[in-house]
Amino acid sequence: MKIDNHVHTHYCPHGSNEKMEKYVKKAIELGIDKITFTEHAPLPILDTVPDKDSAMNEKDVYEYLKEAKGLKAKYRHKIEINAGFEIDYIEGYEQETRLFLEKYPETIENSILSVHFLKLPDETYFCIDYSKESFIQKGEEIGYHMLYSNYEKTVLKALSNPYGPITPKKIGHINLIHKFEKSYQYKDMIDWVKLLKLAKKNGYILDYNFAGIDKEFYGKTYPNQMILDKAKNLNLKLETGSDAHKPEEVGRYFIERED
Repeated sequence: MKIDNHVHTHYCPHGSNEKMEKYVKKAIELGIDKITFTEHAPLPILDTVPDKDSAMNEKDVYEYLKEAKGLKAKYRHKIEINAGFEIDYIEGYEQETRLFLEKYPETIENSILSVHFLKLPDETYFCIDYSKESFIQKGEEIGYHMLYSNYEKTVLKALSNPYGPITPKKIGHINLIHKFEKSYQYKDMIDWVKLLKLAKKNGYILDYNFAGIDKEFYGKTYPNQMILDKAKNLNLKLETGSDAHKPEEVGRYFIERED
């Protein structure tokens, strides 16, 4: 079965303006059996990136889910269509995120839990994947060791059922911290086995995310091969996702490389 369980939409401020139907048509063209829209859920904090475009607006949530429901009905004989969210795990805002999830319980099984923002020692939040320049600047400012160790601690919290029984049980691009790794020198000291064992213990699925192949300073899947091998040794389940932000990215690479 060919699936793409990580797809964004025009409700994403940093994505394409193409309608959701175009993503569906591209999936059908590629022979994909199931597509899951996982738009960035509204943030519980003030967006820290310069363009304030990390996530969808709260006012668009209803229309997003309504549009997905309409497409699900329209194309029910050609492809399975689901809708969830890409939920940001943000340390210190667990209650706010739990309240959001409680509003849309039907989306939880189709949602992804990801770490994009780190709470730093000075109590500010830093987006790790915004740009190479901002990552290097922050790494030089507080130390790459601090960024990596903070990332590890944050992912551990995300893998610890932070919202109780309504925690989405798929962890997004688990090694997103590597996105700009070719642009600086630092030896990764994260204990990936520890993270993967916790994921296994708590019943998480790994987002086998192919967007990283197109990232200039990374060029691999998330997880990378080393982490992927460790995950397979633990019999962790993976689900393919393109992390598409425009229709032509649906199903990118993974159809040819499915394991």
